[in-house]
Amino acid sequence: MIVVDNFIKDPLFLKQLEENKKEFFSENGTYHWWNGWWNSPDDTIKKQLISYIWRDYPMYPSVSLDGFEYWTGQFGEGAGTDKLDMHLDKDEELWKSKGELSSPIVGTVFYPVEMDIEGGYLEIFSSGPEKQPERIQAKHNRLIIFDAGGTHHRVTAVTKGTRSAIAINLWDKKPEGELKFE
Repeated sequence: MIVVDNFIKDPLFLKQLEENKKEFFSENGTYHWWNGWWNSPDDTIKKQLISYIWRDYPMYPSVSLDGFEYWTGQFGEGAGTDKLDMHLDKDEELWKSKGELSSPIVGTVFYPVEMDIEGGYLEIFSSGPEKQPERIQAKHNRLIIFDAGGTHHRVTAVTKGTRSAIAINLWDKKPEGELKFE
């Protein structure tokens, strides 16, 4: 697992993320697919963020990628739910239809906007789901990279405010599930 605070160094890009917060989080829980900058332009702010993390500042060994699955998630006040139960990221459709497990190469969580929250910790069970998790506080401009397909994780209940994050998974083969292609 890698945790990087103050990840984005460009103050204008940080300002752009904050100013576009309503649009950025307008499709919470909708899974999107982007086949990467090598196939199509990064013509949305979410794609620009993915490019910033994975093209401009690659934090992971070079791998063969088919693309990126990404979605935003808000938990807490006015979000409809306050937590996310323990799970592994996987191709949900393949799992349901054939019982086959296919997981992303690596997962990313990024907190793009200022938040005043209590709770909403990302808990990563690196030593197994029965052991104590590593707890990571949701914090503006914090990047977390971990094995989202091989390590159980969850988000604890948000008891004050709204936790706002984007999750980005890197895949070597596009998942079969319903993804909004962009």
